[in-house]
Amino acid sequence: MGTEAERQDTRKAMAFDLLAIIDKEPAKETYTKEEIKKLIFVYVTTAEQK
Repeated sequence: MGTEAERQDTRKAMAFDLLAIIDKEPAKETYTKEEIKKLIFVYVTTAEQK
């Protein structure tokens, strides 16, 4: 399962990945709750496939 430090690093990496995904579309300044949920869902399910 890893150490607590490894889990914290993983959470931080995920947050930075999601920020990068959101910033890929600079023209879009706001996201709905549903759009954010979809981004997270796609990120998590794609990460599981690797």
